[in-house]
Amino acid sequence: MAGSPPLWYTFIIERYAAGKGAEIMEIRILELTGGAKRAEGLTVVIDVFRAFSLECYLYSRGAAAVFPVGSVEGARSLKEGHPEYVLIGERGGRKCEGFDYGNSPSQTADANLAGKCVVHTTSAGTQGIVNAIHAEEILTGSLVNAKATAAYIKEKNPALVSLVAMGNGGVRT
Repeated sequence: MAGSPPLWYTFIIERYAAGKGAEIMEIRILELTGGAKRAEGLTVVIDVFRAFSLECYLYSRGAAAVFPVGSVEGARSLKEGHPEYVLIGERGGRKCEGFDYGNSPSQTADANLAGKCVVHTTSAGTQGIVNAIHAEEILTGSLVNAKATAAYIKEKNPALVSLVAMGNGGVRT
């Protein structure tokens, strides 16, 4: 659409590394799956409402690992090879058929996940992860882990950060 702002903006901020003086950190603001495909450097895929809030809670409930997957079929395939894995996911906000849990922290509140591996697929958040193919490192961003994410970025002090907001279903804001 003519006159529309670009899907991403680049901001330059000054950063000071100990003993190095002023340096530049480039922060790119991107959106949706298309933005994830263009993300580079340290990339934060942001899904604040459920996907990555849930992943924080999964780890707090003792999950050994969480494997983000792009497709329902891919998740089922991992489960087929590892029957002990826990399947968590949604499409259109609804729990996927045959999955153990949907994509909500409340749906897993009573789950015993101690030492278990979780396969997680969503309409938005995990789509960002699997599409961030040019990222050097990927972090998940949510309201639950925002402070820790910011502290990690500050400590890591990368030259390039891509922030990718996944929106509704990864295709619209």
